[in-house]
Amino acid sequence: MKREKSFRKKKNMSRKSKMLCLDLDGTVYGSNHKVSSANADMIAKASRNGYEICFCTGRGPTMYIPTARELGVECDTYMVGYNGAVVYKLDKDGRIIKTLFQTIMNKTQVNKFLTVAKDLAVEMDIGDKLYAKVPEGGEQMNLLQNHTKLCGSNAEIIPSLESKAPNKISVLTEDPKGFVEKCKAIDGFEDDGITIVVAGKYWCETIDLGHDKEVGIELVLDEIGLTFEDCIYFGDGANDATGLARCGLGVAMKGANEEAIASANRVSKWTNDEDAVAKELEIIIKADKEPRKNIFMRRLSFKGKGVHFESRKQMKKGTRKKII
Repeated sequence: MKREKSFRKKKNMSRKSKMLCLDLDGTVYGSNHKVSSANADMIAKASRNGYEICFCTGRGPTMYIPTARELGVECDTYMVGYNGAVVYKLDKDGRIIKTLFQTIMNKTQVNKFLTVAKDLAVEMDIGDKLYAKVPEGGEQMNLLQNHTKLCGSNAEIIPSLESKAPNKISVLTEDPKGFVEKCKAIDGFEDDGITIVVAGKYWCETIDLGHDKEVGIELVLDEIGLTFEDCIYFGDGANDATGLARCGLGVAMKGANEEAIASANRVSKWTNDEDAVAKELEIIIKADKEPRKNIFMRRLSFKGKGVHFESRKQMKKGTRKKII
């Protein structure tokens, strides 16, 4: 009888009751695009303390993403990748074991980008495969090599991409802002639900307007039986804004994008290079064990950069009170 009771207790302890949503570049990754040992250790500790782990990133399975085994996490993880265009369950070695959602672009959507980018290098992510078309000239090849090195990916260069049905398209250019403006100046360019945004110093990438990171997180929550109030979100970019605002607690990195800061419950005192995720998680996990200080209490006051939110309800409505 005692043995059966002990087994039941262990089984209940294994069920996760919260979820940790983690942006990678600029958040979990340092400026070297790697996970520090401090961040890895605290993510593993969060998992042991009842948190599901979900990576919410512009990256996808064609690029380097830390595996559960690398982080010391003892269970499968989830990924909302390509800014929400794909949602996967991953095993401990990062292999896709279940597809919850994926955006698959049709020929018309693909061709509108290829037409505008006819003289530029273009990459297409399709599941865990990466294809690229590079026009003649060393400059475009250099951009491709730099991008794949930064992302930890390896593109297969092919003569044409017109027959492909990608999850995401990346366009490499020395003027990403100018390319985005050129696309959006075309009448009805976003009417099919796919747009393009600046993603880095020399590249742009597509976004599914109806399926961003927030929508991807919702699919994971439906899968595991949790709600947004059970989530903590860490991020730094404009593509993290909806996730930061919707989750029970949203923490923006010090120095984050203005949209991320405006959407978060609070701004960390630390940057990604100062292991902000590890330091914030240490505080949160400690608070989890002290009910009176529990970080998920709805009436808890959160502090943003120069702004004090009395509650999430006021934050969503934009009601703010200046800190004195």
